Amino acid sequence: MVIDYYFAPISGYAYLGHQALMALARETGARVRFLPVEIGRVFEASDTTPPFAQSEARRSYRIEDQARWARLRGLRMAAVPAHHPTCPRLACRVILAAGRLGLDQDAISLACLRGVWAEGRNIADPGDLGEALRQIDMPAFELLHVAESEDLRDEADAVTQAAIDAQVFGSPTYVVDGERFWGQDRIEFIRDKLMKAAA
Repeated sequence: MVIDYYFAPISGYAYLGHQALMALARETGARVRFLPVEIGRVFEASDTTPPFAQSEARRSYRIEDQARWARLRGLRMAAVPAHHPTCPRLACRVILAAGRLGLDQDAISLACLRGVWAEGRNIADPGDLGEALRQIDMPAFELLHVAESEDLRDEADAVTQAAIDAQVFGSPTYVVDGERFWGQDRIEFIRDKLMKAAA
């Protein structure tokens, strides 16, 4: 089975669910397709209010909720990251470039997410993103070079459009056999679906 993993590299809930998703994929033998999206376009197409534009009550609740999940998952997580929101386009392209180069998209996606939420990085800045990549022994210069190519930009645009076409409206959204699961708290439902498919 394949899990289509639509996520924004700046998403707090994608950060909280990333390692749990990858553990589930290893447990079940599912293949994860990394589909990083330009979340602003997704919100706009789905008429969804971005988290940073929500009411104070909803923003404060999200901070509380993320703190609970971070404790549960044993993750460091800033309540209000130094560089959030920031433009996710470069990070999206770097993650896709990793796929083209045969590099570990799991590790690179996590480096972007952790960079925003635990390390105070601005992943829209090539220098900051490059340092996050070097920290996990990835070839930062090569990844950033490929990420700036025109065809990689086209691929990134196509991934975001695919998310819109699939009626994705938030990050993370996992799609398995056409069924959408929105939010990292839906991973147990994905496990159930994968187990039934394997039975």
